[in-house]
Amino acid sequence: MNQLDTIFQSKRAQVAEGKKTQSIDFFIENFNQKRNSGNFFNTLDSNRNNFKIIAETKKGSPSAGIIKEQYDPLSIAKSYEEKGYKNISVLTESGYFYGINSDLTMIALNTSLKVLRKDFIFDEWQIYESKYIGADCILLIAEYLSEAQISAFIKLAKSLDLDVLLEFHEEQQLSKVLNQELDHVGINNRNLKNLQTDNMHALRVFKKYRDDFQRFSIIAESGLSISKDLEIYQNEGINKFLIGEGILKSLL
Repeated sequence: MNQLDTIFQSKRAQVAEGKKTQSIDFFIENFNQKRNSGNFFNTLDSNRNNFKIIAETKKGSPSAGIIKEQYDPLSIAKSYEEKGYKNISVLTESGYFYGINSDLTMIALNTSLKVLRKDFIFDEWQIYESKYIGADCILLIAEYLSEAQISAFIKLAKSLDLDVLLEFHEEQQLSKVLNQELDHVGINNRNLKNLQTDNMHALRVFKKYRDDFQRFSIIAESGLSISKDLEIYQNEGINKFLIGEGILKSLL
């Protein structure tokens, strides 16, 4: 079993437990207790910074281990806000990334940042949950979902005023991606099956399939610094990035 399958297997057990105490009806009944969601990508696209960055916060990951021992996600988010970032990605997966839903809710309610819920979504229950905890956008991973699942989840998310970042790493996932009703697509430099990272992978895929990507705005993810790598991407037409460890470690 590869790393991605292992994480999703763990997540399935977590979701099964969650369903015992919180129903979809519960989430729907309590949506109004959370702030209004949506406009994640409108905010990212209107950012006047040279590089349009989704800054990620997480305590750790399978590839990096523990990044910040004294982890205060709200303090980190406020630091990002002070630095001019408008969008944040928050890990809520607990088993491998040490996240919890309250990390996201705390940031959503106490900053002006638009929030991407970074987690491993395979069930519509999780999409309702994402809305309930205060997310503006959810992540879908093409490697683990069928084309039909992706389409259905996008439709549901849109009905809840949630944006969707659909990401992929492997080129063979393109057939699932290109026909989706989305404006933004992420290309992950990290192979989530074996955790190997190549910080120019997304750029090579983009250049190889540039014509196919014409209607999409591409977001390069993982393994990027906040300097020369971004300039290389920008010179080829990509100026949107999701950056976690590179920004987090600069705060240490």
